[in-house]
Amino acid sequence: MTGECLHTLGPNPSDMSTSGHRRKINALAVNLAQSYQVATSGGNGDSQILLWNVNRGELTCDLNANLRNQSPGLPCMDALEFCGQNSLICGSDSSGGPAIVQIWDVQSPDLVSSFPANDSYITSLKANPSGTVVAAGAGDGSVGLFDIKTGGGIVRLPLGSNFEVTSVSFSSCGTYLQASSTSNRTFVWDMRMLSMDPGPMPVQSPLKLADIISRKVRALHCLSHGVPMPTSENAGQMPGFVDEGDEGINDARWFHDKSILVTASGNGSIAMWDMSLGDPCVRHMISHTRCVNTIAISPDDRHMCSGGDDQKVVSFLFLYLLP
Repeated sequence: MTGECLHTLGPNPSDMSTSGHRRKINALAVNLAQSYQVATSGGNGDSQILLWNVNRGELTCDLNANLRNQSPGLPCMDALEFCGQNSLICGSDSSGGPAIVQIWDVQSPDLVSSFPANDSYITSLKANPSGTVVAAGAGDGSVGLFDIKTGGGIVRLPLGSNFEVTSVSFSSCGTYLQASSTSNRTFVWDMRMLSMDPGPMPVQSPLKLADIISRKVRALHCLSHGVPMPTSENAGQMPGFVDEGDEGINDARWFHDKSILVTASGNGSIAMWDMSLGDPCVRHMISHTRCVNTIAISPDDRHMCSGGDDQKVVSFLFLYLLP
């Protein structure tokens, strides 16, 4: 209402005795079931996973304090995702070994399970709407699916070892899973076609990659924005080039009430895809002169905004229902 800063969570230069992060914050997540509860994770040299009460501006729990005391070299967590009211799912950096997923009960608070999920750092985590399965996308170009209750491995889907997974998410109905990558493509699976029976929880190493040509894991759609644009250190002076790491799909968002996906590419384009169609591309728009970094969709699915490296925010209004 006023724009006034209500709380500063953590230490400041004049009072380093206050509890909080001493290094950069890698990730943040809000518990939608208890919106006053926020989780944060620290970067290298910190590795804390902290729970805050933002209404009171207080630290409520240092989740992994005991783990840090037992193993000072814990990897930092690069992705956080609340699932339901009590579960917090964390995905780690690789730190020279497999990246791990931790599932915490934030009410106890106890570590429910911890297991190797991917060969490289985890870039994105998302739980399905029913809160039974978590998808973990990683820098090794794979997406692992795991049972949240048991930590059991379900399947590890390959997108391509030369590319990094940039985002994973489930449609609001839970029917579809999307995984985007720096290949400038998005794969979409129909969850009804995948075998969702969990196996044992991985212990020493991640699940083996599924056979990409197997009908059991075949993607429903492969959505492409075209060949990734060439990169250049001087991208700002050379139109048609993008910065290193921006040449793929940088963001992907589902409509709230329809199985429609919007993807944003480093080539400056935005595309809308309807999963119910054999040819899913509904619209393909060039909205930015440089890389599109992020998109947001209003709760009523009638407005959308995008932001890009060209320092523009572009707003869209849909006056009629999509087919």
